[in-house]
Amino acid sequence: MPGKVSPKPHHCVVVGAGLAGLAAAYTLVRARWKVTVLEAQDRIGGRVFTHRFKEAKDQPCELGGEWIGKDHHAMRRLCSELKLDLQRHRYSYYFWDSRNSSKVYGPTAWDLSRKAEKAFDKFAKRFKKFSDCENRLLDQVDWWTQLQRLGFTDQELRQRDLGDSTDFGESIRQCSAYVAASEYARSNDTDEVDAKILGGNDQLAKELEKRIGPGHVRRNVTVKRIRQDHAGVTVDGVHHSKGGSNSLRVNADFCICAIPTHRYRFIRWSPGLPEDQFNAALELQYSRIMKTLILYQNQFWPAPSHAGFSLMTSRASDFCFDSSFGQPGKYGILCSYAVGDKADDLAEESDRNLMKWITEDVVASLAPRVVSAIPVKVQRQVWQREKWTGGAYALYRPGQWFRLQPILFRPHGRVLFAGEHLAKWQGFMEGAVSTGQAAAAAIL
Repeated sequence: MPGKVSPKPHHCVVVGAGLAGLAAAYTLVRARWKVTVLEAQDRIGGRVFTHRFKEAKDQPCELGGEWIGKDHHAMRRLCSELKLDLQRHRYSYYFWDSRNSSKVYGPTAWDLSRKAEKAFDKFAKRFKKFSDCENRLLDQVDWWTQLQRLGFTDQELRQRDLGDSTDFGESIRQCSAYVAASEYARSNDTDEVDAKILGGNDQLAKELEKRIGPGHVRRNVTVKRIRQDHAGVTVDGVHHSKGGSNSLRVNADFCICAIPTHRYRFIRWSPGLPEDQFNAALELQYSRIMKTLILYQNQFWPAPSHAGFSLMTSRASDFCFDSSFGQPGKYGILCSYAVGDKADDLAEESDRNLMKWITEDVVASLAPRVVSAIPVKVQRQVWQREKWTGGAYALYRPGQWFRLQPILFRPHGRVLFAGEHLAKWQGFMEGAVSTGQAAAAAIL
């Protein structure tokens, strides 16, 4: 009798080697699928970008995705499965307005009036029972307006804007109230600012690539065209190397597109993306965030016993926190997290000015306790200027969540989509991982 012929293994091509694409590929590999991942950049991880100063290699810090929340179950399961340990990454904080400093608040403390707290708690309880109609109405207004409706004073609104804008990458005047309420009313008491991966968040991307297998993740590949018919999908691209550029073609059964939506317009789709899906991809904007890391010879800021040091201010340093918190090493590292217009303005400044202004802000806010602060080196990441990402994470403005997200989530034939912009935990690494896994599960 003739030998039994083994069936041809299923094959999926994944566009994008951020956490969404890598999580999707890993899920398929575990199901014994053949996978090819195409990444436009020379590094993997997408918007997860760990930096290590040459002088402080044992103190990794994040220029991209930062936090893993207590309720981020997909991330926590994946890290556990890949044997990646987590470390505490919570922060105490205070406000400084160039003249006065507030009291220091713990990671779970409420920092506004008791009246505002009661109003917010009452709203949060109601929100969890909102009907679909009520959620859609809430999506029509911005978060600033909604908090104003709850009775927050002008000072409380400004203070809330300083804190909440770091979660959305823009002022809360521009963010959907439904999106904000979904995060704050349904998350834990630290707003999911709980942990990071020991040794750097890039360890997850590296371990996923290792598990996917050598040669299956191709860097420096620009995808130019995605064609499909009843038989499968063909992805055409250009592979760039030191020796030149060469055409590349991958034939597969399915495709998972795990890239920011603004990159869709640079791909020739055959058949073309439906008009509403293409327009939704163009309409969705990504937030402006610049993270600036400053290495110091000494840690001149205080070290709270159970949480890291952080400062919120309307000045240049914006949200500034201790990136070296909980790590061994003799140096101190501060991260300034600037958003919106301020991120654009600071991006124009020199490294010298950034080091000077951020250091002056922190020193002045701690006066007269600081003896000396000696900056050594600076490293910045301006996400809104990144060619392949176009911003830090998706920003859903009022009226966009219920209108755009279902359209962007919809498969296009044999092409499925993934990314933090499609997730319940939108803007977090959790959102990227969970949507990548979901896209793979849908194919399986």
